[in-house]
Amino acid sequence: MHYTPMTSVAVIVAASQLFAVAGSPNATSMQTAPAATAPAVAWPKDEAGLNTLATGLLDGWFQKMVAKDRAAIEAGMQPNFQRINFEGAFDRTSEVAAITALGVTAPTVSGVRATRVGDALVVTCLVKAGESVGGKKLPSEPSPRLAVWQQVEGAWRLAAWASLEMPAVRPAPTAPRFAGDAAMNATGSALLSKFLTAQHAKDLPTFDGMLAEGFQVVNFKGQKERADMIRGAKAATTEAPVIADARTTQCGDLMIVTCTLTMGQKVGWDTVPADPAPFLAVFQGSGAATKVIALANTNKPK
Repeated sequence: MHYTPMTSVAVIVAASQLFAVAGSPNATSMQTAPAATAPAVAWPKDEAGLNTLATGLLDGWFQKMVAKDRAAIEAGMQPNFQRINFEGAFDRTSEVAAITALGVTAPTVSGVRATRVGDALVVTCLVKAGESVGGKKLPSEPSPRLAVWQQVEGAWRLAAWASLEMPAVRPAPTAPRFAGDAAMNATGSALLSKFLTAQHAKDLPTFDGMLAEGFQVVNFKGQKERADMIRGAKAATTEAPVIADARTTQCGDLMIVTCTLTMGQKVGWDTVPADPAPFLAVFQGSGAATKVIALANTNKPK
């Protein structure tokens, strides 16, 4: 596990043009993100402290879900929050409605791993939640979750969330629950395409350079970190990425990109089919310093 007090700098030349749109006054007016204030609480100084902080935040979040406390749920998310699960992408408004309709009882959280990347707290864990979607009970085995928090106006608020709890046979995703801003969506799609194309082409210097220290990912293999991702990129054979229904939002210096991704791959004995699946990426920074700090991929072998 990594503990990094500030975002590393990498050379990503093409991203400077992509993020010029997101960083311009016009982009800000299109989608206003809350300005992060000075942290009200000091950051933990070590890995154990980060994990303790993350565990408390996770427990508090699930308490809100179980209680279906709509006001507290809404207050716990940033205005430009995004979430994915096997169904697709949700913004803050659609997420509040989805959570209050979700059947969650007595969730058990384990395997908490927390890293600090700049002002972002990146957290992965395993959750046994006993959720029901559309009146149908999901499998009860623990499944990965990904969360990204920032301190905003003196409180910890979610920028992104991903759940890999799903039926045994993953159904085709539905359309995103919101439209987003067309220019922002295109910017995020282009940046994500650059990153995934580097993986497909085995352009390892570019791929490595775009991964932040403290990066975490959840996928069908569970919770993985930066070193795992790089090893996988070297070993895997992937198809060219096809990105559809991209949605991009901004939370402070974070750009959250969700999409339906079609990208088959073969890693060792595992073959992930080229089936459309919800995907989430969180980028941090702007221009040449832009990094990927978190990923979530709902695709899995059949």
